[in-house]
Amino acid sequence: MEKRENFSSSLGSLLVIAGSAVGLGNIWRFPYMVGTNGGAAFILLYLLFIFLICLPIMISELTIGRRTQSSSYGAFRTLAPGSKLFRHAGIIYTIIPTLILSYYCVIGGITVEFFVRSLGISLPDGPLMSIVWMFIFLSLTGLIVMAGVRKGIERFSKVMMPLLFVIVIFIAIRSMTLPARAGAASTASDGVSFLFRPDFSKVTVHTCLAALGQAFFSLSLGSGSIMTYGSYINPKENLTKTAGQIAFVDLLFAVIAGCAVIPAVFALKDDPAMVLSDNTDSALVFNILPDVFPQMPFGAIIGAFFFFALILAAITSSISQFEVPVAYLVDEHKMSRKVAGVIVFCFALLLGSLCALRGSVLGFLDGLCANWLMPLGGVVAVIVVGWIMKKSDFHEELSSRGNHQVGERFSSVLRFLIRYVAPVGVIAVFVSQLFL
Repeated sequence: MEKRENFSSSLGSLLVIAGSAVGLGNIWRFPYMVGTNGGAAFILLYLLFIFLICLPIMISELTIGRRTQSSSYGAFRTLAPGSKLFRHAGIIYTIIPTLILSYYCVIGGITVEFFVRSLGISLPDGPLMSIVWMFIFLSLTGLIVMAGVRKGIERFSKVMMPLLFVIVIFIAIRSMTLPARAGAASTASDGVSFLFRPDFSKVTVHTCLAALGQAFFSLSLGSGSIMTYGSYINPKENLTKTAGQIAFVDLLFAVIAGCAVIPAVFALKDDPAMVLSDNTDSALVFNILPDVFPQMPFGAIIGAFFFFALILAAITSSISQFEVPVAYLVDEHKMSRKVAGVIVFCFALLLGSLCALRGSVLGFLDGLCANWLMPLGGVVAVIVVGWIMKKSDFHEELSSRGNHQVGERFSSVLRFLIRYVAPVGVIAVFVSQLFL
């Protein structure tokens, strides 16, 4: 088995794990989820779920990873050796990211296609071309992962994450300052109001499930990627601080992405409310925005920058999904990183091709993973940390083996959230979805 690497610095670990969280889930998924679920009301639910449920789950997953220094599969075998149920629970965290990678690379391939088209290059259409674009995107992801934790994943994230933020902030400023059109019924400022003025009449049980699913998807929780990255974090790093920074960066980026998309739709479309309600899933970004950019000053340049940002966002997340099954094969089956990478690549290519040819398969896998499997994986993590891991071991990880001062009261409150609030919150949303 290859020697396990660690991230080279706290900045490196932050940018890598934040990159896993800040991806297409923020730019592709967040704007249409906000647009179809009551605007700011959805954002408030999203905030609530992040801080009461998702942040404790993230700390739990980071704790499991760093405590065991193992892949997500091996971690549960180490922490719960006497439990037949939980010692094999890690297999869930190997299956989920592999499924996500398989349909995520299809969306990533679309970002590559639209970027090339935004440069004015004519391209053929058709289902086979979708597989070609997916192959290109998946190849880029695989090459980064196979280069290693420091030389591949960390090096890419250190350069591309700051660049991604700069590009999306620039587009958001341009979107929010678009001038009003003559005779237009709405303006960019109406789009900003839509984002930040809640409409609670749109809130339903489905909205709650969607907000929870979005929080899990955007933070990469319950998929094994945070757990796996946690195993690469230096024992001296402050886990609680790192988790809080990641959640803040993810939330900030999601709001900025919303500001980049929603105000432009309000400023440049005659019936923005209808556009938002009719264009769910990828349609908002990939069908609407290509028509919006030409109406902007310097629209061609802005459009090219936007789709380049989408590629960066997609890759920062796809490498985290790719890394989980690779780590499993390296740790459990003693494979080299390159051989493991080729195996994961081939499987994702096969299932991804099916998703590219059948949109219904992609939609099914997205809903299954984001709304059900990932929250279920999060519940398993908090049960293991809250009920199986010793309290002293948990406190030891919070204090980074004594390198940071962590009060007993803070540790107890956090453990209460992990043991009771997080699992009960997720289960309550599940039950509501099934019976209401």
